Amino acid sequence: MRRVCKAGRLRELYYAVLKGDAGAVARRAFGVGNEIARIIDYVSAHLHEPVTIDDMAAQVGMSRAVFHRRFKEATSMSPIQFVKSMRLNRAAMRISEGRTISEAAWEAGYASPSQFSREFKRMYGQSPRRWSQTAQAAPARLI
Repeated sequence: MRRVCKAGRLRELYYAVLKGDAGAVARRAFGVGNEIARIIDYVSAHLHEPVTIDDMAAQVGMSRAVFHRRFKEATSMSPIQFVKSMRLNRAAMRISEGRTISEAAWEAGYASPSQFSREFKRMYGQSPRRWSQTAQAAPARLI
């Protein structure tokens, strides 16, 4: 079962990663002013809207091909895979906070409940309903 961290613990985790062995690579990839870091912020703020590769590339003034290549180099995921992952993570966090599955899906940018359920199950290995039951039954433990 995956655990969902509270915001404060996530900041501590990010800090530990940046200070650790992988920190130099992470700082280079996501440093201040970096195009990929700006796109991640943009996507995070617009998860409830349709976001295309063309939208993301335009935000940083790159061609679609260059943007796709640089994004994949920095994150090891395609831009669309990354957006999907962010949406599903946000929905999982909302479900663990007590939101209904349909509220969490809508807040994460899913218009189709069946698509959300399929993608959620593919990523987490269980349905959103099962995830909700597990998250509510488990005592809140932070990493």
